[in-house]
Amino acid sequence: MTLKIKTIGEAGNLIKKTATVYTNDPNHAAIVLTMTGQVLFPAEISPKSARLMGMAGTDIKAEIIITPQDGNPFEIVSVAAENGANIQFQIQKKAHAGKTAFSLLVKNQKTDTGRYFDKIMLKTTSTLSPELQVRVYCIIRDTTPSIESNPE
Repeated sequence: MTLKIKTIGEAGNLIKKTATVYTNDPNHAAIVLTMTGQVLFPAEISPKSARLMGMAGTDIKAEIIITPQDGNPFEIVSVAAENGANIQFQIQKKAHAGKTAFSLLVKNQKTDTGRYFDKIMLKTTSTLSPELQVRVYCIIRDTTPSIESNPE
C-alpha cells in the first residue's frame, strides 16, 4: 500500500491528511491513518517575483536569486516565458551566501506606458521540483509630468 499527498501550492505550510484503510480483520475492520508534515520550499527565491516599475524609455530590470535547498540540489536546464513579448531574461549560475545559486535577470522591453504580467518557467534537474515559476509584474509610467487642474 502506498499513500501520497499532493503538496503543490502547499510550500511553507503544515499539512495533515487522513486515510481510512479497510481490512478483513473483524477486530480492526477500519484503521484511520494520519499523515502530518511540514512542506518545504524546493528553493529560496528572492524576491518571490520580478516587479518591474519605472518611467518609459528608462532601463527597467530586476534580479531574482534562486538558491536550491540543501535537500534538493538541482541545475536549471532551460528558461522560458509564458508570453515573453515584453521581457528579456537570462539565467546565470553563481555563488550566493556560500551556496550554489542562480541569478535570473529580467529586463523590460516595452517602450510605451502601460502594464503587463508574465511568468517565467525554470526547468530543473530535480525530481522533487522539476519546474519553478517566477511571476513578472510591470508598470511603466509616462515621463511627462501630469498637469493638475486647480478648480476655483
